[in-house]
This record gives sequence, structure tokens and C-alpha cells, in this order.
Amino acid sequence: MIGARILVVDDDPGLLELIEMRLVAGGYGVTCAASGEEALELFRAERPRAVISDLRMDGMDGHALFARLHAEAPTVPVIILTAHGTIPDAVAATQRGVFGFLTKPFDGHELLAMVAEAMAISPLVDVSAGNDAGWRTGIVATSLVMEELLRQARRAADADNPILISGPRGSGKESLARAIHAASSRAGKPFTVIRCCEFAGLKPGSSPLTHALATARGGFLMLDDIEELPPAEQARLLPLVREHTFFSAPVRADALDLRIVATTTQPLDQAIRDGRFRADLFYAIGRVALNMPALAERREDIPALVTSFVAQTHGTARGLVPEAMAALQEATWPGNVRQLRSVVEQTLALAVTAQAPATLVRRLLREETEREMAALDEARRAFEYDYLVQLLDTTGGNVTHAARIAKRNRTEFYKLLARHGIDPARHK
Repeated sequence: MIGARILVVDDDPGLLELIEMRLVAGGYGVTCAASGEEALELFRAERPRAVISDLRMDGMDGHALFARLHAEAPTVPVIILTAHGTIPDAVAATQRGVFGFLTKPFDGHELLAMVAEAMAISPLVDVSAGNDAGWRTGIVATSLVMEELLRQARRAADADNPILISGPRGSGKESLARAIHAASSRAGKPFTVIRCCEFAGLKPGSSPLTHALATARGGFLMLDDIEELPPAEQARLLPLVREHTFFSAPVRADALDLRIVATTTQPLDQAIRDGRFRADLFYAIGRVALNMPALAERREDIPALVTSFVAQTHGTARGLVPEAMAALQEATWPGNVRQLRSVVEQTLALAVTAQAPATLVRRLLREETEREMAALDEARRAFEYDYLVQLLDTTGGNVTHAARIAKRNRTEFYKLLARHGIDPARHK
């Protein structure tokens, strides 16, 4: 059985062959490239777990190749081969994130030892690669951007730090959190979810957080939409994130063994500037930060996602014609993966043929997108209203102060208040 795949890049055919022989003898699969340009194409096509590249090459040299690879997949280790005269260059490259470098002529055992070290920090994320990748079976993805995210997630699973997952609604943040849980040492323990929007309007002393902790012990506690958590609950959450301590009563502190994962649909730095989110809580919970891309940023995944959705309900008996699949890949998807699933399920339910036509898909896309945009507008108005009310509460109804915090002039701010029917005098 061929082991992990390594991409080797060198414009010297003899050295390229020698490295390939060494790696194959060590049990690795090898892909060879004679230039940086060819290596970049092969990297995107074959997704190796590590790259070995010569530093000095015509055209795209090792520096430029590393910069391109690191921008697309910073968790894939790159080993640089260098002659004696270029050691300073190699050291500088290591400081920029290169995993390591070997000086030519190098010892074969030294090469294999460094590759083994690289493999140890380059997790397996291919869902078809056996039991070790079973943790991410709930995430359907083939794109490079998602593979890089899954590499980061797999490495994060091995630690026990809090995790902050950001991304638009419907993109799959909870699926990613559950995958991390499945890959972690807490996989057999509970995965408890709290929707932070549930805290709105609760009476003092009535906290969903207190009740959830009883079931989350030993496992994962996911705080969905943490940006909606009220200030009082943020204060109670902080010692739990920092020290696994939760104050459930004025005189009692419980020590809890759990791992916290939070999700957010908006950048928390703006909420911090507005005074709606604690900076200390953000720094405590964001020690590991992952970003779930919008579906429009990972269009290569759409065919695989559609195939998965169809198989879950209809097996191989149903499908979509190629033109229908093309229409799905061209859509804007404001509702992300959640919206894609909805469109596919509606298409299969309404189609009178085994292969759903493109005309039906396009009609449903128009209807779904209109609904999604209307929902987004409604959510935006609700957020704006809540923000203005909270701002006025914070400033005691002082419009000048509130407008300054919101970075609006008084005239614009009064127009915003009038649009939402808010009387600042009620907040004094």
C-alpha cells in the first residue's frame, strides 16, 4: 500500500530521480515536478501532504513557490533543498514558515527523518483514506480551501484549547465543530449546543448556560452565535473559558472538565469596538480561530454536495441533468450550503423525471434567493434595531455620544432612530 504522497520539485532530473527513489523506498507515494510552475499545478490537483523543493530553479524558484503554496495551504509542510552557498537564504525561508531545509548533498536517512517529522504535523484529511479520516465524514468537500481548513481543524482537535469558528449563516460551522469533536480525545463524550439567541429576554438567574453544563461535562460545549450573548453571561463565561470554573451561585464555584467551541457570523472586533462584546473573552476564546468559507468561495464542492444530498434521500435512482448542475454552480448562494440542500431537495420532490431538468432548478433558485435575501434584510433590520437600543441604553439616551460610537453624525443617527421608531428619551 502506497503511503502519504510527497511532491518533489527540482530542475535537475538526476537529483529528482534520486529523491524519488529514496522516498519510494521509504514507503511514500511521490509526484515529481521539474519547475515551480508545474509544481503549483500538481499541488492543486494531487493535494500532497508535504512538498520538497529545490531553492534555486529557473523561472519560479523555491522562494516564490513556497510563497504561493503557503498562501493557499499554510499547514502543508515545505522542505527546502539548498546548496552550501544559499544557507542564509534557507534560514530566512525557515523564519517565514518553511518547515525545514536540507543542504546538498544530503544523507538519505536525514531526508527520510525530516519527511517523517513533516508527516507527524501534516494530518490526513482525505475522507476516502481509511479510518483515520472518518472524523470528517459529515463534511463533503473536495476544494483546496476546504482541505486546508480541515487540516487546521484536524490539528486543532489534538489540543484542548477553546475554538472560535467564524463564517456566514448556513455555511456549516456546526458540522465543522462536530468533526473536531469526533477527531478529539473527547469523541465519546457529549456534544452540547447552546443557541446564544435563546438568552434574549430571560429573567435574571435563568440561564441556559447553567443547565447545559450539566450535560456537557467531559465533552464539548458549543456556543452558537456567541456575538448574541448578553454582557452578564459573557462575564460568567469568561472564567469558564480561562480556568474551567463556572460560578453557578454567589458562593459556589464548580470546576468543569469540558472544551468550548464558539461560532460567530460576524467579526467580533466590531462588536468589541461597539462595546457589545468583551475583548478579554474574545482573546480567551479565539486562541484557535477557524474560518468557514461561504459556498460561493468553494464552488468546486457543489457537485459533491449535490451528489451527497441526492444519495441521502434517493440513492442512485434520481439525479440532475448536467445543465441543472451547471445552474447550481453558477448561483450566488446567499444561504450557503443550507440553501443548496433546500434547492436540491425541492427539485427532487417536484421533478416528474428521474433526472431533474435545468428549468426547474432555475425557477427554484430564483424563489429561494428571493426568500433568502428577504430574510437577510429582515435580520439586518432586527440587528440594527437591537444595536441602536443597546447603544442608547449604554449612553443613557445621549444621542451625541451614541452617534459618535456608531461613527455617524447626529443627523444620520436621528434618521436611523426615526426609521426604527426609537425615542431616545425613553433610554435616559
